[in-house]
Amino acid sequence: MGAAAEVSEVAPVGFGRFCATRRRYALVLGAALWTTWLLSVTRGPGLLDLAGNVKGADFIEFYTAGALVGRGDADRLYDLERQQRFEHALTAPQDWPGLHPFINPPFFAWPFVPLAALPYLVAFAIWSAIGVALVVATVALVRDGPAAWRALPWAFAFPPVFASVSYGQNALLSLFILAAAVALLRHGRDFAGGLVLGVLLYKPQLLVVLGIVLLADRRWWTVAGLATMAALLAAATLATGVPAAQSYLALASTFGAMQTHAGFPTWNMHSLYSFCVLLLPDHLEIATILAVVASAAAIVVVRRLQPRYDVATLRHWYAVALWGTVLASPHVFLYDLAPLLLAALLVWDDRREEELWAAGIAAVWVALAFSAPIAKLMHESGGRAIQLSTLAIASSGYVLLRDAAPRESVADG
Repeated sequence: MGAAAEVSEVAPVGFGRFCATRRRYALVLGAALWTTWLLSVTRGPGLLDLAGNVKGADFIEFYTAGALVGRGDADRLYDLERQQRFEHALTAPQDWPGLHPFINPPFFAWPFVPLAALPYLVAFAIWSAIGVALVVATVALVRDGPAAWRALPWAFAFPPVFASVSYGQNALLSLFILAAAVALLRHGRDFAGGLVLGVLLYKPQLLVVLGIVLLADRRWWTVAGLATMAALLAAATLATGVPAAQSYLALASTFGAMQTHAGFPTWNMHSLYSFCVLLLPDHLEIATILAVVASAAAIVVVRRLQPRYDVATLRHWYAVALWGTVLASPHVFLYDLAPLLLAALLVWDDRREEELWAAGIAAVWVALAFSAPIAKLMHESGGRAIQLSTLAIASSGYVLLRDAAPRESVADG
């Protein structure tokens, strides 16, 4: 209220109305996305939607992994031809091109074993309901009372949240894990917070920046908790089967070059690495070097923006780390940007310049909605493309997080 009141005294008379209009547009856009998707899913034939894609898209890879492990076929968990035959048999007689490959670690197949025992559409409905519940739980962990209810429409209108549900992806599980970890850390439960963070090893790229800054701030109990969970999940991986573990390690060694393969949807990725690959597709070695330098620079900026680690400043410390995570992680699809929602929720009460935040959030929102289609058109027409969302996240995130920084940090900077 205080910040809003201060701005209202100096802002132009029409500014409040202008912001309200932009906020309505965001909600309308979110509602349109959800409505269109629901119609496509409910009206499509069999297991395909009206566009001819598998209902739930990537969920079929999790369902397939759960079915293979549940049937005692874990040794062939990463046999891509086996996965493809299973997926296409599942959707028959409707057919579709390609494969949704399961490339997560073996332990991540286990939660889907009970879901794979159900009919596919029932399992997808349950998975979607779990995702929605996790968004509600995330907001409830970070916001209190009426503020949580006010935040929910914006959370579901955020394009990465919608993308996670419509793609059948696991990003909302990641979002909740990150929220649960920071809730534990804010209560001084460092080891438990590290244990929870360790569950994210099914997407290890989301832990790189957090791991670096935790080590830099000597949060040894949190690191110990993370390492303990890593050991437990390694044991679960071996229990799934040594051949599966070996196959996963062989597959993981190819992840770095995956975005350079013809046909890979790099245009739908939003990290600094994918930005460089899209910009210089004919000079991949130079693109890789630039990406490494840019990612390292992002981590340096994260450290400059972060206040000293303390329970009182942890919200801002953590939000900055999440911002750096989505930039420096090499493998970031649209749904993987869901942690940005948590970053905004954490620092929302500390923002000072209302007009600045309205403009910054609008820039990110528009970029996330339209950047990937534009990049795809550019890539298909000329080879090179610019992922505008990466620029919007980097610039707007820096400005907004600096605006919300604890006053001591602002004074020091």
